[in-house]
Amino acid sequence: MKVTGKARRSLHIALYAAVAMMLWAGVAQAQHTQNDFEAWRKQSQQEFEAYKAKSEQEFRDFREKANAEFAEYMRKSWEEFSSLQGTPAPKPAELPKPPTATPEKKPTADPLPVVIVTPPPAPAPQPQPVAPVPRATPEAPKTPVTDKAAFSFLFYNTECKVSLDNTQRFSLPDASEQSVAQAWKTLSGKRYDSLIGDCIALRDQLCLSDWGYLLLLKTMSEKFLGKDSNESVLLQMFVLTQSGYKVRIARAGNSLAMLVPFKETIYEYSFLKIDDVKYYVTNKELKGQSFYVYNQEFPKEQYFSWQTTLPKLAVKLNSPKSFSAKRYPEISATVQTNQNLIDFYNSYPLSSEWRWYAQAGLSEGIKQTLYPALQRAMAGKSKVQGAEMLLNFCQTTFDYKMDFEQFGHERPFFADENFFFPYNNCKHRAVLYAILVKDLLRLDVVLLHYSGRSQPDGVGHLTTAVHFAEDVKGDYFTIEGKKFVVCDPTYIGAGIGMSMDSYKQAKAEVVRL
Repeated sequence: MKVTGKARRSLHIALYAAVAMMLWAGVAQAQHTQNDFEAWRKQSQQEFEAYKAKSEQEFRDFREKANAEFAEYMRKSWEEFSSLQGTPAPKPAELPKPPTATPEKKPTADPLPVVIVTPPPAPAPQPQPVAPVPRATPEAPKTPVTDKAAFSFLFYNTECKVSLDNTQRFSLPDASEQSVAQAWKTLSGKRYDSLIGDCIALRDQLCLSDWGYLLLLKTMSEKFLGKDSNESVLLQMFVLTQSGYKVRIARAGNSLAMLVPFKETIYEYSFLKIDDVKYYVTNKELKGQSFYVYNQEFPKEQYFSWQTTLPKLAVKLNSPKSFSAKRYPEISATVQTNQNLIDFYNSYPLSSEWRWYAQAGLSEGIKQTLYPALQRAMAGKSKVQGAEMLLNFCQTTFDYKMDFEQFGHERPFFADENFFFPYNNCKHRAVLYAILVKDLLRLDVVLLHYSGRSQPDGVGHLTTAVHFAEDVKGDYFTIEGKKFVVCDPTYIGAGIGMSMDSYKQAKAEVVRL
């Protein structure tokens, strides 16, 4: 059938009309769907905001009630305690020198004795605030407070800002129970909520450990309220309790002091024994005094952990130093340390928890210069050869000296400190070697601790052992069914599998990392 032009035009018009009707219906439906979605979204948002407001109000009421009760208990007479002498750091009977290995390696047929295998520790959870407080979002800058009420201070040359102004200053007429309780009620007001949120945000942004957070609050409080002032001590305690930490306040004469309980033993700090818990006196100037203590729990309080992380501090580079291995001259690197990080580590209380020193790792700044040099030298080598090269690097690139010769006291190192101080010894080298083997070779490594009590000269020792996929000859331990071969970074010239004669039959504590 032949379609005329007029019929064709009529057909086109009909088709256009049909398509237009379909499009109109689709648009209408889409508009209707969009309107429904927007209505649902607004309703959901309103419900969420209502739930959030209700939850925050409930928590705020809970915190206000807890702080009010806390302040009332403060008014009662505080209990008297005498401080105890701090635990002294271990000291050897004499100062040993690092032995030099003979070139012959004698394989051992039987495993060496093991006394204890210390399991790897679980990561210490950070205390959480007892109620929701303003927190920085992941997209927020490192110093989120920028308004005119911001209070600025430097923490190891790192700029920090918090919500504080002159209206939030307070004063204590004395260190009596009544004065402290009244000041606590002032601090519990809503004006300090933003401060708590800013402090917790800074803790997270700077990747601070519990000790680092303690120092941050001390720096902030003393800059705002005066160095070693009673007001600054109370402000520190307040923010710590609101952040979820277990802390006590005490009075010695007319001076307030803060007492903090650590899970681990720390050296040189005096402490009070309260309810069978060691509370360390953070102010060393009050060492040996009697204290009147306010011993009251705050809801959800948690112990401090000595465990540290790598804090994100401003960079202040020291002069470059060159390091190279004697047996492998191709291993050579120039390294610069961050003085701010060195100063931070120097503030850390001493501990014999060797695993924490190892788990802190090396800073990114040192990794960026040291690791490429080590990786180039080990390229194409087996993991056993790589471990041998790293062993000689740790044995020969540093000069040896005991802590008591260099510092006058026991002084474990974090890994970065090996590249700052002029000397190191077995503890420092073992920690560094363990880090290098884990990072660069991806091998399982343990620390071996020989107690000085088991040695005639009273000298302890720290070294390492590595688990290889292939069979490697030499002195070894069997740990949980795996063979760990001794690698001693202090036994100069010794290869893999060679342990010092004085420790071949000694029992070792095996510290898993």
